[in-house]
Amino acid sequence: MKSFKQFAARQALKFYPDFPEEFKAYLVEKLRWEKLGWFQGRVIINSYFPPIPSKAVNSVAKAWRSGMEGRFVPEVATVAVTNKCPYNCLYCSVPDKTVSDMPMDLLNSVIKQLQNMGSYHISLTGGEPLLRGDLEDIIAAVDDRSVVKLFTTGYSLTKARAKELKKAGLFSINISLDSSDRKIHDRGCGFAGAFDIALKAIENARKASLLTCVATVASRNSVLDGTMDTFLRFLKKQGVDEVSIFEPAPTGKLSFREDVVLSDVERKALHELHKKINERADERYPRVFSFPYVEGSSYMGCGAGCTRVHVTALGHVTPCDFTPISFGNIQQENIEVILDRMRGYFKQPGCGCFILNHFKELREMYDDQTGMADGDKLVEREKMVMECHLPAFYKLLMVTQDTKPARYKTNDILGGRVCQMRMK
Repeated sequence: MKSFKQFAARQALKFYPDFPEEFKAYLVEKLRWEKLGWFQGRVIINSYFPPIPSKAVNSVAKAWRSGMEGRFVPEVATVAVTNKCPYNCLYCSVPDKTVSDMPMDLLNSVIKQLQNMGSYHISLTGGEPLLRGDLEDIIAAVDDRSVVKLFTTGYSLTKARAKELKKAGLFSINISLDSSDRKIHDRGCGFAGAFDIALKAIENARKASLLTCVATVASRNSVLDGTMDTFLRFLKKQGVDEVSIFEPAPTGKLSFREDVVLSDVERKALHELHKKINERADERYPRVFSFPYVEGSSYMGCGAGCTRVHVTALGHVTPCDFTPISFGNIQQENIEVILDRMRGYFKQPGCGCFILNHFKELREMYDDQTGMADGDKLVEREKMVMECHLPAFYKLLMVTQDTKPARYKTNDILGGRVCQMRMK
């Protein structure tokens, strides 16, 4: 596995020859904690990073080069194509499931604008996106400058539909599943049979040669008591390639449920889980992508409103799909104008999840009818503006060779020595 990771690192670094040497060494070090693999003849780091080689990897290089100069772009964009859904999930962040779908022409326009601005990863969400009969057309609207991920409950995903999605250009699919216990998952979804539907969707996605992933929410104590470990092994037996682990946030239905927030000990356990499973490349487990780890200060941090953006099914542009602060609506103005306004508040990536850090203040700002806060109101709450210390990833990316010499040589890392980063 070490030799494969060294090979993958060399392949990746071909796309970043002009980046700071220490930043490249840092990237290689971070590969220790990723379970790299092959997928259809290309190297996969995780489902949120484009396969290597691909045109989308070139988009990553362009986005990071802009970030190196302090000009951040919406690297990752989520677009809700509908609010409709037959489920009633506990962790759902969608306030209204009765609204009409976003028109196809508007979706096509915003997708192209996002790609032109530098988005290399576009996730389609809902509601339940599979309820749209034109979902394949939406996916096909994304050209190969970006990869496309689909978030779904698995509802109505037949083998034939999965193949059509793959043919349209879908790269990966995240199927929601929160437990290996049928009753627990069905209860959490508010839908009888949700568990069996999800398992069948996993099977159909695999047969269609999609990168098959599961999205799950880590409940209190699930990591510490071994429940998550058991669940991950269960998913591997189902043929799942990767598991995205989210932490519960007081938003959507849980806006007034502070009891769901993980403790620092539980959050740290998710950091270690990501590292342990991926570094060992234990075949009893799928690849793990833990958002608490990735959004931590030692890695990429939270890009909400800066390197990450969400468009709701109503056209509102928000910092992310769990942060209901509207900075404008694409039905009324160009998304570039809206993002410029948003960056007036979210000037750079921050350390830690924004909604988890500020959910108490945000609750006071929500509109009773829309369930959203007005972005302009953030000017009255300067302490909420993301101007904290840069996370390690961007701190090193924005260091130029002229201002700070590299302490670690990339070739030394590729030669096998471990880079121990000492962040100041």
